[in-house]
Amino acid sequence: MLETKIRNYYAIKVTGGQETNVGLMLEERAKTNNISEIYSIIVPPNLKGYVIVEAAGPHVVKLLISGIRNVRGVAQGLVPKDDVLKMVSKKIVAPSIKEGDIVEVTSGPFRGMQAQVIKINADKGEVMLNILESAFPLGVTVPIDQVKLSKKS
Repeated sequence: MLETKIRNYYAIKVTGGQETNVGLMLEERAKTNNISEIYSIIVPPNLKGYVIVEAAGPHVVKLLISGIRNVRGVAQGLVPKDDVLKMVSKKIVAPSIKEGDIVEVTSGPFRGMQAQVIKINADKGEVMLNILESAFPLGVTVPIDQVKLSKKS
């Protein structure tokens, strides 16, 4: 007889800022104690104070978290699968900038500098820029999410 494995998502309350550390400790415990009913451990970057665990049941989660530092307990109820998919899926924003536009670099070594868009590589999510504030033509390639539009061409 075939058994279908029940997979539910549980939210574990964690001390703020310690999500990554707790996620690593949970992973290590699941490996060393051979807990095969833990399917995945998710540390969502936009959800402070919680770690999501995919497991067979709440008893497995309680076994996993018992005695681990910075864990505050298990949140009531289950986390819907749709919410987990939203947290995990990468959102690709269609570029609203075009070649010739003037943009401002928002992060990295060229942060705050104005640049002109030379080429857009949507497949890689990169944009090639010519930094306007340099004394000589300086071409750089940066991720598209590190620029914001200043002026349309």
